[in-house]
Amino acid sequence: MEKSTLPSIAEAPQQPLAFSNALPLQFVGRPQFDPPRIRQPWRHSVSREGLASTSPTIREFKPNRQRQRLFAVGIWQWFITTILCGLLAACLGAFGELISMKVTQVKAFNALIVLLSLLLGNNLTSSLREYALMLRWRILASKYRPLHEFDLLMRCESLRKVMRFFWVTRTPGAPWFWLNSSQWLCVLWLGVNILLQVLVALLGLTYNLNTSPVPQRKFGMVSIANLTVIRDVWGVENPTFDAQLGSANFFGIQGQDYLFVDTKPPGQGHIPSYGTPGTPMIYSNDNWTTMTYIFQDQNVRHPDLTLISHRNITVAATCRKLEVLDGGDGTNTVVTYAGDDGVPATLDVVWVGPGAMTYIGVLNSTCGPRCTELMALQSANGGTVPEAAFFKCNNTISTISAIDEYLYDDQTPEAFEMPDLQAKIIAGAIGWSGFNHTLGDMYQYVRYNTETWWSPDDPADIGMVARRVMEFSIEAVAAIDYNGPRHNVTGWYPVTAQIVSVQWRWSATILCLIPIFQLSALICVIARANSAIIRDDSSLSTARLLRPIVEKLGDRGCLLTGEEIAEELAEMKVKYGWREPHRDFMFRNEIEADTIRHVDILEEKEGLGDQDAMPPGRYDGLGPGHTHPTRLEDCRCRALRNHGKRRSMSL
Repeated sequence: MEKSTLPSIAEAPQQPLAFSNALPLQFVGRPQFDPPRIRQPWRHSVSREGLASTSPTIREFKPNRQRQRLFAVGIWQWFITTILCGLLAACLGAFGELISMKVTQVKAFNALIVLLSLLLGNNLTSSLREYALMLRWRILASKYRPLHEFDLLMRCESLRKVMRFFWVTRTPGAPWFWLNSSQWLCVLWLGVNILLQVLVALLGLTYNLNTSPVPQRKFGMVSIANLTVIRDVWGVENPTFDAQLGSANFFGIQGQDYLFVDTKPPGQGHIPSYGTPGTPMIYSNDNWTTMTYIFQDQNVRHPDLTLISHRNITVAATCRKLEVLDGGDGTNTVVTYAGDDGVPATLDVVWVGPGAMTYIGVLNSTCGPRCTELMALQSANGGTVPEAAFFKCNNTISTISAIDEYLYDDQTPEAFEMPDLQAKIIAGAIGWSGFNHTLGDMYQYVRYNTETWWSPDDPADIGMVARRVMEFSIEAVAAIDYNGPRHNVTGWYPVTAQIVSVQWRWSATILCLIPIFQLSALICVIARANSAIIRDDSSLSTARLLRPIVEKLGDRGCLLTGEEIAEELAEMKVKYGWREPHRDFMFRNEIEADTIRHVDILEEKEGLGDQDAMPPGRYDGLGPGHTHPTRLEDCRCRALRNHGKRRSMSL
């Protein structure tokens, strides 16, 4: 009887075992690698003492430690997903708060969204591939399968292989809608992958890039009103003084439908505002004692785009009522009134009518360089206007303010200012007819139709007349800015901007569901996959595992494909499992109270049957003196073939 090579119990070192993920230092022939900080699930412990001296390839399987490492790897990928979802939410929130975006901001937003979406999609794809690689070992250990199915499961990280596996594993003779457990697993896994990718794609439908109500300002050539001359755009370029008087009255009538509000004008701070070229707006104080117009800067290339500038002009009027001593009945043009000093004065109002309001402009006004004196006569009609009323007013146009910020490239204020002469013309616009009825007359008269805004059908008072005078003047300025002559200067013109409109109800839902679904998939995979030993997916480790299968080909088939090998060994059905140690080796293990098992590919014809979860403990090989069952069968087949050859030779 051959002497056993096992050492005696006394010779065996009885020291406690310690385990590490590093190989023993005395094996200098192997390259030393620093293990990563996050231990991969397939990195099982290495025994340094005890049996390590005789077998440095022993590894120990601990389900709890493998579960922790599975969770560590998966939770790190889930943490990256959560960060990317948070960054997407922050990007949508930050850009959604902007009231308008420049072109560079729009490009930055699109680039960030695309980049984060790509990173999120790639992280989800890589995470699910890792989950598939973890889960495949449990599926391979669940049942015996043909080699073709086994090979597809080994490459299940590819969705194309999963779909092919779904088709290959169909039950023969069963209806197409009758799915087995393997097919249901494929459907579930494909559904999880598609669901997460669809959620990432749907995120792009939860926000829009719309035109912002707030414009952006761009420096360049801008079109502004030419206030150095008052003329019709269809008239001569250098009109006479009388023509300018008539044009001022024409512009005042043109602006009578503009809007009046008693609020602060927009666009005067740091936030610009679009202009209203269709219906200019005039702003007043609470008491309607002053009225202001904000000039609009026009885009030269796109005249429909206007910007409410900071340049503004204000009009203010004061009136007093004088007693009518004679006339004023609407039939006699001569009216006598008591002057400011109480002395009677006579005025021939050449254009009157019963109940009509006639405004008289004074050409030789002396109230100021930008002020015009006006008079107003409301003739009596014996009904709604029982008595005549006579008013004297002073109307003043201010200089244009806030023009300093437009003085670029040696531009002078004259390009933006309204000269004093034109200011006096605008101030008296309601009383200019554009011609004198009598040669040398210092007055011009304009009668307005009764029952109109300028000639009300009720008795007038001081406040009403003052407001009408101011309204007419400021409307004339607005009409010139809207429909008068213009010229180009250097300044800031408006351009359209964009804004991000986010539907947070859907965006927040999607960004929350993605991490939830990934975490749920991770927990399910860990709960299912941890019952089997997870191996490294490297080519060398896979080759070591599949050695019993490919050894059946012998020295043949070096260029066979995987499908051809599966066809060559079509009769085999295998699974991923473990083997108990050899009886002689188990005797030593029983003495040492330790069992060293072997992870292997099991054939169905070996009769090992179904196996439960892989037991914890140490794994290495079959032990010395033990031959693999597949190699025993190969030896038996070769012996039979050799015996047949010798017999034929003897015959």
